[in-house]
Amino acid sequence: MRRDGNVPSLADVALAAKVSTASASRALGRPELVSEAVRTRVSDAAVRLGYVANAAARSLSTRKSGLVGAILSDPADPVVLQMLEAAERSLSAHGVGVLVRAAGAGAPAAACAQALAARGVDGLLFIGAGATPDREGEKSGRSLPYIGCGQTPGSDIAASGQTIERRGLALACAYLQQLGHHQIGVIRRRQGEGADQRAPSGENATMIEHLVDSFGDTDAVRAAVRWLIENGATAIVASSDVAAAAALRECRALGLDVPRQISVIGCGDSAIARCLDPQLTSVRLPASASGQAAGDCLVAALAGQEFTWPDLPLKLVIRESAGRADA
Repeated sequence: MRRDGNVPSLADVALAAKVSTASASRALGRPELVSEAVRTRVSDAAVRLGYVANAAARSLSTRKSGLVGAILSDPADPVVLQMLEAAERSLSAHGVGVLVRAAGAGAPAAACAQALAARGVDGLLFIGAGATPDREGEKSGRSLPYIGCGQTPGSDIAASGQTIERRGLALACAYLQQLGHHQIGVIRRRQGEGADQRAPSGENATMIEHLVDSFGDTDAVRAAVRWLIENGATAIVASSDVAAAAALRECRALGLDVPRQISVIGCGDSAIARCLDPQLTSVRLPASASGQAAGDCLVAALAGQEFTWPDLPLKLVIRESAGRADA
């Protein structure tokens, strides 16, 4: 508040930043329309004065909420949270706020999309491999721009394509085949209706798949590990480092030496991978880059602009948890 006790106004911010009220409004509401110098001066003045923009008033004048809805496939997955953080930074830089809903067994992605649309969001962001924007977006009840983060779209606006998860699993399985594993167990999250449910395939190996509802359900993951081992798996690939950590624990509880008797690979290359014993071999996913790209893409869609999706390479980080089948 100002020293006279009144709530600071946009005109006060403009005066402090030595710009017009219109420029101050653009700097706070549409920062891409002003120079970096103006944007910085206005932002500094707003912080100094304690100015808070009236989002409700702005939405009445623009007929836009300035908000997008983010639907998380699994908040227990560190990769999903990395994507959300990067997307939020991108959207925030353009003056767009984010409302977050977590999908789950009791709240499918379609229901989350409908709830967010009812709150008046201007667009939807589906984060994680469990969401299917090409199907769920149509069920939101409104014609909203949307993008899937965790996918490699075939076009610039959320066309469904090969998910990052599937690419990561395929890379891990190919490496295990090179190590001589012929029975590879795959643990991944059960996906929503309409999603690509196919397991990765191998030329010289049999893939045995087990689905779980959430990577945070360690009991379900450990039960999946036991089932896969009973069915002959000599290696296990999990589509999250969280699930891979639970798999390592269960292997130890069963008295199996990792990697001499069984190999384990995760996806995400999160901090968890470097803290485990043995350290976890994991597929490094471009989580932050994907989140940034998704945010940028949605901003472009809201503005009616074109967007070119960047190339987001994956990398297998080899550590101690994977070894040869005949070791």
